[in-house]
Amino acid sequence: MAFDRLIKRYSAYYSGWCVSFGEHKAVYDEDRDINWLHGESQVGLALAPKLKRILVKELLGKHVDIPEITLTDTYVKINDQCYKFRTEDDEREMSALKDFFEAPDAIHMFLTSHFCYPPGTKIITFAAKPPLIIMYKEIKPLKLMVI
Repeated sequence: MAFDRLIKRYSAYYSGWCVSFGEHKAVYDEDRDINWLHGESQVGLALAPKLKRILVKELLGKHVDIPEITLTDTYVKINDQCYKFRTEDDEREMSALKDFFEAPDAIHMFLTSHFCYPPGTKIITFAAKPPLIIMYKEIKPLKLMVI
């Protein structure tokens, strides 16, 4: 089912600061570009360093316009950047992410980290609850289109 919605975005007050993702189940392999994390009322994307630089800038950087993300069964497009899924795991996880986005409540996006993953790993987190206001400030929303 195709739909669109706005996602509330948050940026840490200080560059590099973030809270822990918390307890979760993961589909994790160091050789993959995207690793999927599932916690209580949240989904995270732990990104390989090459994708982290691009996607964090596109998703959480300062933009004149509202950033746009398009999700399909086989790829994700963020502004002008397109990433095609490489495995069936990615396609299955994208289906679960789409289901998460169909929830009627607000969805919040921010960066987190976790001690289980290599140093410098950042997790793009989509959550049903907003992050701590002492750590993050709300910025312009993200326009999400699911096809």
